[in-house]
Amino acid sequence: MATLPPVRLKRDGAEIVAHSREVVATFYRTRGELISLVYKGTELLASPLRPDFWRAPTDNDRGRNMEHTQGIWRHAAGEATVKAVTVEALPEQHAVRVNVALDLPSVSARWETRYTLYGSGDLLVEAHFEPGRPNLPSLPRLGMRMELPPGFDQITWLGRGPEETYADRAGARVDVYSGSVDGQFCRDYTKPGESGNKLDVRWVALTNAHGIGLLAVGAPLLSVNALHYTADDLQSALHPWELPQRKTTTLNLDLRQMGVGGDNSWGAWPHDAFLIPCTEQGYRFRLLPFHRPEGPAVLARTRF
Repeated sequence: MATLPPVRLKRDGAEIVAHSREVVATFYRTRGELISLVYKGTELLASPLRPDFWRAPTDNDRGRNMEHTQGIWRHAAGEATVKAVTVEALPEQHAVRVNVALDLPSVSARWETRYTLYGSGDLLVEAHFEPGRPNLPSLPRLGMRMELPPGFDQITWLGRGPEETYADRAGARVDVYSGSVDGQFCRDYTKPGESGNKLDVRWVALTNAHGIGLLAVGAPLLSVNALHYTADDLQSALHPWELPQRKTTTLNLDLRQMGVGGDNSWGAWPHDAFLIPCTEQGYRFRLLPFHRPEGPAVLARTRF
């Protein structure tokens, strides 16, 4: 840490701005959200980084009426209220830390996110979920979501693939895979829904045509999904051709997503081992913007 440059901190009205050597992270105090991540003048966020607990239903989910049995989670993150936002300068670590505590009133739960921006440009994100009552249904997913601007449409990951993988569909080989974001969506399903997930991801990178990218590194593993559609897009359309033609990329960086099931498609849930119980749990990952010749595989292994 001693060789890192310092991180400058600025409070500007409702915004908290942290400057490292090449990265500027901006947080909106009243919402407790990371709203901007700029690398060498290039914006990497099209929408804030937020908690996410919902997925677009699959055919199996629709068959067991997921909207009724787990629908309480669909808007839980969107209805969050800010309980506290605090800022710490950490000069000995050459870092700035922003702590955010959210109440999730519709599910009587609490979500905390701790963002630490280091002088290296690494942004460490640590998330913690704590339910307030024990009788809530299992979660479809537990993680965070953001959107990247148009142009970040190439994905490379070290994890299971290249086909989509889920907790109960995890037979694919762990390797390095690449492709277009558009190619991650499965158009073969009769009705659009959740698809394209990547399991046991060590790292994932989204890049644009200029070679600028955003790297996410799990600590140790992530469940990842990158599509040109939001969950609401997928849930609202009856056919793939009805989906909006978005240029942004919706990126989910999750601790877990529940299994897709399949014992039958008219009521059976995924097996208990592949559900996400509503219990206290947390995870963390590292974000690093890059435009470097060594590439994401080398950067992911670099200690920061």
